[in-house]
Amino acid sequence: MKKIVEIIKYRMWMLRCWIREHKKAFAGVVAGTLVLILGLCWIFLRTYHQYEVIDSVDRKSDTSANYYFREDGIVCYSKDGISFTNNKGEDIWNQVFGMDSPKMSTCDDYIAVGDVGANSVYIFSNQGLEGKMNLEKPLQDLRVSKQGVVAVVLSDDSANQINLYSKKGDILASIKATIGTTGYPLTLALSEDGTRLVVSYIVFEGGKVGSQMVFYNFSNKETSSVPAGSFNYDELFSKVMFTDKNTVVACGENGFYTYGFKDTAFERNYQPYAAEVKSIFVTDKTLGIVTKNTETAKEGEIPDKYLVETYYFSGRKKNSFTFDFDYKYVSASDQEVIFYNEQSCEMYTYWGHKKFQYTFEHDIQDVLPGEKSGEYILLDAQSVQTIRLK
Repeated sequence: MKKIVEIIKYRMWMLRCWIREHKKAFAGVVAGTLVLILGLCWIFLRTYHQYEVIDSVDRKSDTSANYYFREDGIVCYSKDGISFTNNKGEDIWNQVFGMDSPKMSTCDDYIAVGDVGANSVYIFSNQGLEGKMNLEKPLQDLRVSKQGVVAVVLSDDSANQINLYSKKGDILASIKATIGTTGYPLTLALSEDGTRLVVSYIVFEGGKVGSQMVFYNFSNKETSSVPAGSFNYDELFSKVMFTDKNTVVACGENGFYTYGFKDTAFERNYQPYAAEVKSIFVTDKTLGIVTKNTETAKEGEIPDKYLVETYYFSGRKKNSFTFDFDYKYVSASDQEVIFYNEQSCEMYTYWGHKKFQYTFEHDIQDVLPGEKSGEYILLDAQSVQTIRLK
């Protein structure tokens, strides 16, 4: 130990000698380090108040169109049809149809569009139309897998039916759903490989409303007619999703559940919400819950209105922060959360830093994360703009 102390003293003496002999160099190193630290702080802690437009596409006269932004281009769909345009602005394919209430589901390269309340579903890939189905009952909801398998909820006056179709329209599986047996299907999730399905049913029992979460595994024909798991709850679930091939997350009124689902299903975790939920957002890696902020502020301070809590899909908490912006809509990427209304927008990092704040001179419809880091999509009545903060 004594020898170690002597070595440290000797090294410190050598450092002091070097500093005395190289005062200018040492001062330059210190100054350069401070400049670097301050520069990094300015980059990561500044709040942007302006943006620049780096690309713009005219929306023409169809202001009711919906947009889905992919890494390789833009999908635009409306009541009159759907089209795909690549990043060079070239039209790759388009399909004309007539739908009163179009609804789209996407997974990897596949897109399914159905007419809610009617009987048609179209399936597309990167190459264009892959198949069209004429359903025997009106469509209520749909999901598509990365192979083009489509799960649809069909409804009529007597019962509901959940069917799985191949992209060519062949029925792969069928489930009957009645109020007296399973309940009324509220929402569903389909695995990427199209072999497993999760359905949240509304159940009416004893004058109370609850839910039944039912898991179906169609990969084994011998057991596909028997549910792979079923769980009953005293709350309704608005969102159910596969977060990876063997994990399911269900967001209820009071909290969210995570499940393992391979051959059979089992409940992993439950996380209650801190207060009444205002918004839920999901990215590739994160589940975010926005609630009213119930924390008590320090004396003389006014507390922020909202609390954001983010979680890993395992159920483990990731980050939390509060903010005070009256928003209507939320979108998110794995880097930041975007809150906006018709006139204003604020962006926050997941550790609570306000990255962007802006009030627009005209009404906006959407502010979305772009496919490239640092870029965002801004939609208004006239155009679809790709913007960068400055």
